[in-house]
Amino acid sequence: MNVFHENSPRNRLLSVLRNLLEQPYYYKIKTLAAKYGVSTDSIKNDFEELKNAYFLVEHDKQNRYAIAPGQSAEYLEDVLFFTESEKDFLLTALIQANATDKSLEKIRAKLSTIYDVSKLGSSLFSKTFLTKANLLEQAKKQKRVVQLVNYRSTMSSKVSNRLVEPFNISTKDDILHAFDLDKKEIRHFRISRIEKVKVLDISWKHQGKHYVAATDPFRIVNDQQVFVHLKLKIGALNELIERFPLAQAYIQPCAEQDDLYDFACKVNDEFLGLTNFILGYFEHIESIIEPESLIEHVRKKSGEIRF
Repeated sequence: MNVFHENSPRNRLLSVLRNLLEQPYYYKIKTLAAKYGVSTDSIKNDFEELKNAYFLVEHDKQNRYAIAPGQSAEYLEDVLFFTESEKDFLLTALIQANATDKSLEKIRAKLSTIYDVSKLGSSLFSKTFLTKANLLEQAKKQKRVVQLVNYRSTMSSKVSNRLVEPFNISTKDDILHAFDLDKKEIRHFRISRIEKVKVLDISWKHQGKHYVAATDPFRIVNDQQVFVHLKLKIGALNELIERFPLAQAYIQPCAEQDDLYDFACKVNDEFLGLTNFILGYFEHIESIIEPESLIEHVRKKSGEIRF
């Protein structure tokens, strides 16, 4: 039986943990209780569970809660991942216990993957992702400049180092909002595309320019947005949700026809992300309802395809 169904206490506990990590000193107990439709006592019990798991849950003067910086990532790394010496110790013990060669190989393979949660598709609890997110949170708290080492940019198709002031980290959405010191403007970065994070001994100088720009379901940060409306077949629905989970909040069953779904929301005015989705899965898209500019944009882009 899957104990992590949507409304299970364990699922809520993980979600509460993620909220406290992503938005420290934002949520009050009563806010979380309303968010999950439970009593304040349930949220207090969740906090006790986190404390029992060695997470330091603390609050500010307004009783807004957070996980103490640094401790969460370090503890998760310690409990979720075997070190090489621990793996060797377990294998040695199995050999001494006269385990068969077949059993040893099977267990050896499991040891190398069972605690690598990223293999299950969750970057939130992968070791490298946690380390990077933790360093970014520390830099944000200390108002330090960081170097994003070997950032893989889809837009420029280049791998390069970036010097930024990180001011908003969303692990759930895999997004870092930061002020790019070279481009002198707000940029967003995918945390998973950063090879390493180096916190530098350089203080912020552009805090007055920090603000969280609008992010669309395709993780494109752009304050210039337009409303789009598409009708999707089931194939397009599945691909959209799997590739862009944020889009799920903007999908509703079509009222006029079964097996069709409406995708309606604001996206960046250059249609980045959405264009690739439409061109890649056009046979599963029933129609583009609006805007007309999107239809013309897709026609133009499809005409540029060369083989």
